Amino acid sequence: MRRILLLIASVAAFSVPPPSVCKPVRTQPLNAVIPGDSVAELVVLGGTVNFIGIYNLVLTARILLSWFPQTMGVPLLQPIFIVTEPFLGLFRNFFGSLLTFGGLDFSLIPAFFLLQAAGNSVAALGADISLLQ
Repeated sequence: MRRILLLIASVAAFSVPPPSVCKPVRTQPLNAVIPGDSVAELVVLGGTVNFIGIYNLVLTARILLSWFPQTMGVPLLQPIFIVTEPFLGLFRNFFGSLLTFGGLDFSLIPAFFLLQAAGNSVAALGADISLLQ
């Protein structure tokens, strides 16, 4: 019994004081993933967000051009099809025929969702932690 009382007394001696006595420790707000406000951070994050936005526009152009089948043969428009086909091919290969209904290809829907999620997550990499809380 005496050992238990000594154990309780030793734990009570090292207990944390009440919150009114403790002072909060203020730390500098850091970025969520990439610390600092460096030029490299701005270039990398800003460039990646811009690239995703431009690629989103190219995918939108691909959707509009898909309504006109003869545009695939126009040499001036070939880069749009060449750049977007590998990304859309990932979804066509992964989902197979699940994204094709009545001859229409719906592989652009998960592609847009993935691009939007990637754009939002890249933009959040440079966010201030104090803004996230």
